[in-house]
Amino acid sequence: MKETNGSLLAALEAVVRRAGALAREKTLQSSVHIKGSNDFVTDADLAVSDYLTAQLPALIEDSRVLSEEDAEKTGIDGKVFIIDPIDGTTNLMYGMNMSVVSVGYCEDGVPMLAAAYQPFTDEMFTAERGKGAYLNGQSIHVNADARVCDALIGIETGPATRMEQENFFKAMFALQKESRGLRLSGSAALDFCYVACGRLSAAAYHYLYPWDFAAGMLLVAEAGGRVTLMDGSAPVLTGRSKPLLSSNARIHEELLAAFAGI
Repeated sequence: MKETNGSLLAALEAVVRRAGALAREKTLQSSVHIKGSNDFVTDADLAVSDYLTAQLPALIEDSRVLSEEDAEKTGIDGKVFIIDPIDGTTNLMYGMNMSVVSVGYCEDGVPMLAAAYQPFTDEMFTAERGKGAYLNGQSIHVNADARVCDALIGIETGPATRMEQENFFKAMFALQKESRGLRLSGSAALDFCYVACGRLSAAAYHYLYPWDFAAGMLLVAEAGGRVTLMDGSAPVLTGRSKPLLSSNARIHEELLAAFAGI
């Protein structure tokens, strides 16, 4: 990617805001389609996916879109917008209004731009590699919690690993007793946003797919935080990830120790 500027990020933000408005509109009349056990897609997901797939490639020449709703999950070589049309579909189905339109622009697997929009609160989280993270245009940073005992921690699980989550929940139960508490929002993308702006000290995920965190990992990094797998290695934006942790960086090593062997 050529050196980016505010106009490109602003153009991305504008597209994602319009997608969020479409999500709000479609939510009121959305039908539910079952993809698998506890895995759903709504008409709102499909409408937002179609809109983003049509609009995003026009922003950057020779780019393409990889979406959760794609029939084929292709690789991430080249210029790719990795999108989750609505992260938190089950929340949307139940009228909880805790969902995010998430777009991460990557080049050869490296996140360069991010926009994650919570349309029900009108909160736009954006980041550009090397240039910081922002909420509605204001600079944001991770919080200063220095110990797990002072931390509020998000958790995310999902149906794909349901039978493998016992040890993960044992670790979370121990952290529930040690920390200031746990929160399960139902949207991994929203958790990354909350870590980036300091509303959560960290968030632990039993697994994620690229569209769940392509935007979020850049937001957290640019806000001063850290994102790794539970063994401390860097995550990659291909396939289903191993257990993953995002944090304010200060408590990252302490949390990795708590999840050792997961």
